[in-house]
Parts: sequence; structure tokens; C-alpha cells
Amino acid sequence: MLTNFAETQLNGNNISSVFRLSNFHVSVFCCGKLESVIGTKLVDQIRHRFENVYIQGFDPEAIFGLQHLIEALKITLEALRRGITVANRPELDLLLRMSCTTQISKAINYAGIKSGKCACFVVFSKNKRDLLKARSYALQSLPEANSTDLIGNASTRNTIATKLGLEASTKYLTDDIEFLKYLIEHAALITKSARTSF
Repeated sequence: MLTNFAETQLNGNNISSVFRLSNFHVSVFCCGKLESVIGTKLVDQIRHRFENVYIQGFDPEAIFGLQHLIEALKITLEALRRGITVANRPELDLLLRMSCTTQISKAINYAGIKSGKCACFVVFSKNKRDLLKARSYALQSLPEANSTDLIGNASTRNTIATKLGLEASTKYLTDDIEFLKYLIEHAALITKSARTSF
């Protein structure tokens, strides 16, 4: 459950600090164009430096607004609580759910950081102090680091639909709310036993 602070911040589609989701502290931020090797290196450095912190980088074009990311993270955190994550690491579980697939290589290709493009990072931890340290480290290492401005619109919807292989006539492509529901429902359906992508 989001705290009132986070709910208020989500209404503006912009989170620039830390908020709570379940018993985790979460931060979402974007940066300017970077080489994928820099983003991957940063993720690896944070994973090694901050043992209790999870971080995942995304191509913002794979995110249908901040609510999409938050809802997928809720599913991941609930799966973690129940011990039923799809991947061994919760940040990879989140990547798979955002990509609507159980195949890590497809998820990285679809939603992972892309060279020469902007990137979005999600950092989460039960330990707020560790999260703040990791977030600060990341923000100092990234070009043009800023708060998120992830807005789901027709252009983003069409880009995601094309990447997921949805036909233009699909009813979910005519309405942002229905499309968001579609993405969240499919994120929830990702399980270890599922062998196909949507």
C-alpha cells in the first residue's frame, strides 16, 4: 500500500524522492542519454556496494507511466513476500513483469537500458538509510539525473503495444486506463510455470 505522500506524488506522475510501498522504501529517477555499459556498470556497483538494496534500470519507452511501474513493483514485492518470485532476484522479477515475459534475455532486450538513450532506475530496500546512500551514489554517477516524468500517452501506448506484438485493432489500444489494466494483469500472470510472453 502506498503512503499518502506517495499517492499525492503519483497524482502528478512525478516522484523525486523516496516513498514507501509495503514495507519497502522506493525511489524512481531518470537520467539523460547514457551508454548501456555505464548503466549496467552502475547497477552492478550498487548491487555489490549495498547488499540490502535492489536496483533495476529500464528503457523509459517500456514504461506506460509511473503507475505502470508502481503496480508491477507491488506485484513483485507481494511475490517476494510469498516466496514466489519468477526470478531469483526481485529486481529481475520486476524486469520480467514489466516486459510481460518469463525469458530474461527477452526482458533485457525489451525493457533494459539502451545505449544512447535515456534510462529510468528503480531502487528499493527495506533499509531507508541504505536506499538513500545507494540513490545518492547513483544520482552522482548519472548524466542529467532528474526526477521521473513518466507519462502514459498514445505514443507510449503504441510503442509498447508494437514491442509486445499487439495488433492495432486490439481494444486495449484505444484507452489508456484499459491499456494500463492490460499491462498490470499480464504482469501478475507471469509465473515460473508460464513459458510464453504476451
